[in-house]
Amino acid sequence: MNVLKSRYAPTCSRDTWIERQALLTKVRQFFLNRAVLEVESPTLSRAGGTDPQLDYFEVVSTPSQYMMTSPEFHMKRLLAAGFGDIFQITKSFRRDEYGSHHNMEFSMVEWYRVGMSQEKLMDEVEALVSEIVGYPIKARRTRWIDAFKNYAGVDPFCRDLSNFAQTCEFHDVPVPESYCMMSREDWWDYLMVFVIEPALASNGPEFILDYPPSQAALAQTYVDKDGLTWAKRFELFVGKVELCNGYTELTDAAEQRRRFNADLEIRKKMNKPLPPIDERFLAALDAGMPACSGVALGLDRLFMLALGKKEISDVILFPNPIA
Repeated sequence: MNVLKSRYAPTCSRDTWIERQALLTKVRQFFLNRAVLEVESPTLSRAGGTDPQLDYFEVVSTPSQYMMTSPEFHMKRLLAAGFGDIFQITKSFRRDEYGSHHNMEFSMVEWYRVGMSQEKLMDEVEALVSEIVGYPIKARRTRWIDAFKNYAGVDPFCRDLSNFAQTCEFHDVPVPESYCMMSREDWWDYLMVFVIEPALASNGPEFILDYPPSQAALAQTYVDKDGLTWAKRFELFVGKVELCNGYTELTDAAEQRRRFNADLEIRKKMNKPLPPIDERFLAALDAGMPACSGVALGLDRLFMLALGKKEISDVILFPNPIA
């Protein structure tokens, strides 16, 4: 590519884009064949998500508005309004997320199944991914705590946090310079990215499920036979790529408000902006959102896998931050 063309040309070729569009049609047809209703919700909202790990774009307007990091809240309002099984193919936006598997503006498909168990939804995720990549995907199902024990060789609830640094050294992973300031959950995130996810890549597709309640987000929790509480949440990993995040959805408005407020306290300690709580979403839960399971799946990553590409920019025409 000559210098002039490199200044304006897309990073995705025309041939790849044509292949991507064919795959996108397959995604839509997958849900239509299952009588799941397609919906369309706003990308701008007067309330943003409170998740401390996600940073949003705030739009300069009166009143302030936020680019949605996910269509989740609006879609759950539709569920409460009686729309039944729904899906949406949409753009979502998250600040400062870019790299080989990330882009600040990205495409996702999110869907909700009324009355469907999390286990059945994982089956449906496998079916969709198999349809798009062109070969059967049958993922092992591993509890989060077992992933730490089996792949990192450490108990995530160990009393001595220095065990986490020793785990890094054992796996030839750099110990963060600020490790003395890291919380248990900071270590969980670090080990998941640098130790566990690379190990997952060598073992084929795998669901990780049953997360600690502190990572429940918008998922229900349950108590196991040992009296421990876990979130009904799952993620699918294929190769080195995390494809989706799903829940047995929380329907308790009071509990959800408690979690939002807890998130805001964490954001305050992290010196992050404090978005307003989405009262319309909480009103939907209070009115009676039906029992359901839901999942969000990154389409750019899925198409990258299906088309044999190594970089997400290979399937996006104009990736951030150079768009």
